[in-house]
Amino acid sequence: MASSSSTGNRAIRSLQGISLVKVQGRNYRVNTRSMQRRPDNGDVSASSSSDSENETIYTEEIITYHHPVHPRFHGKLIGRGGSTLKSLRVKTGTRIDINKTRDTVMIKGTKDKVENAANAIDEMLYKYKERIRPTHFLSLPIASTYTARKFEEFRSSILSSTFKCEGLDESIIVNPANVHITLGVFKLLHQDDIEEAVRFLKHECPKVVREAMQGHRNLSAHLRDLKIMQTNPADAHVLYIEPKDESEDGVLRKLCTSVNQKMMESGLMVEDDRPLKLHVTLINTAHRAKSPEDSARRPFDARPILKEFGNLDLGNVQFDKLHLMQMGRRGPGGTYISEGSIPIIES
Repeated sequence: MASSSSTGNRAIRSLQGISLVKVQGRNYRVNTRSMQRRPDNGDVSASSSSDSENETIYTEEIITYHHPVHPRFHGKLIGRGGSTLKSLRVKTGTRIDINKTRDTVMIKGTKDKVENAANAIDEMLYKYKERIRPTHFLSLPIASTYTARKFEEFRSSILSSTFKCEGLDESIIVNPANVHITLGVFKLLHQDDIEEAVRFLKHECPKVVREAMQGHRNLSAHLRDLKIMQTNPADAHVLYIEPKDESEDGVLRKLCTSVNQKMMESGLMVEDDRPLKLHVTLINTAHRAKSPEDSARRPFDARPILKEFGNLDLGNVQFDKLHLMQMGRRGPGGTYISEGSIPIIES
């Protein structure tokens, strides 16, 4: 049997093999490092192999973890002159490397420190994403020739030279081809996110729609009565018409609420704990054409519109499909672009 005298007063035993380490809910195989055995009293000159029962085992397993971070956010982690990345390294006691061509960042250190670093990165990016504007929305488009014609008549009336409404201009009035009900919004920051949301819409939401639509042959609403989102009509930003669900069991709200809940549970839709407010926006100052010197969102005086057109009736409409739409009117004629859709009533 080989002697251990050549190791002097420290007993070092190298254990070859693989350890299973869990980080951020995922299991990783890592090489097991050598394990150093030291006496409890810390005196490395006083131990021998016969004292093994009194020895304490110290082990520092260094693992490498590739944490998912889309390249869009790499700059935020690096910071100006690398200041943010340097601070993260010092704070977490890990090595963090960022390759701008990959959708991960490499974190190297002990298991606990790597996990703390991954959590710190997630928290930082979460706060950043909170400030990002939505990129997509879930929509029930309104495709009705009658509604489009009546809306165009309303639009022409309030834009006529004889109608006085301070702060109103053509740019803030919704294109008749774009009228819709918004169920909720998304922050889908790269193509993989968009594709995941479309897959979820097509594979998981049809069942929710079927359950909500039981006993109904169509989904419809009566568009009438103008309202504003703000309390002061003299400083309005959003004017809308109410989609009145005339079914006995309120199927429109039931369907919209159920789909919303399903999407939020998936983590794809931005969470909103407020009750769902069904509305069809007709005027929105967020779309106002701005000059370079404009910085603040400018309201309009909705009082003349509410006085003369408060009981506006755009007729009954039917909803055929549920769409995931891009924010921003980038399609032909300034229309919205659909990423994907599902039917309300399956043929």
